[in-house]
Amino acid sequence: MSIEVRGAVTPAEVEAAVRVLDSVLGSGRGSRDLDLFRASPDLLSIALEDGWIVGSVGCDGANGVGTVAVLEGYRGQGLGRRLLERAEDVLRQRGAKSVGLGSLDGAVDFYLSCGYQAQLLVQFAPEVDQPELIITELINGVLAGHQVARRDWQGHPQLWVQDRSVDWDLKRRIEDVAAGVVAQYTMSKQL
Repeated sequence: MSIEVRGAVTPAEVEAAVRVLDSVLGSGRGSRDLDLFRASPDLLSIALEDGWIVGSVGCDGANGVGTVAVLEGYRGQGLGRRLLERAEDVLRQRGAKSVGLGSLDGAVDFYLSCGYQAQLLVQFAPEVDQPELIITELINGVLAGHQVARRDWQGHPQLWVQDRSVDWDLKRRIEDVAAGVVAQYTMSKQL
């Protein structure tokens, strides 16, 4: 039987789709948006086989998409791409011109294959005592020659590194500068 991709409709579908997100991604990543999905089930894209949800992805209705989750036995069949395309369509219908998401390292190639562009985000854990010293060290060392934008988010500094390609060695070297430095690829796409 073929696998159907559509928006969630019932409260039971929302609950089941969030369980899939949590089981694949761990750490309650789907549960944190449960109230949003209960209020607007259509923001949750689901893949169903014989009435069972085998994949899901949620969007925020503005311009953000959560991580795509497909149960292991169903990967490699194009379901992730279909779920992502549906989430993008929902955002497009709501007036979004672009979409963004944070990516797990293992999913970067998937998002690149779906037309997303990567940008490296460098953040500092709250327990980092002197982030300004680390930022200076990064800019004068590992990030010398790279285009870097500085922003603050909720009182914490961030660095956004513009690079033409994904560079896992650069990510590792950034994180090796000091404890509490985290580099992650974020993905964006024009709709």
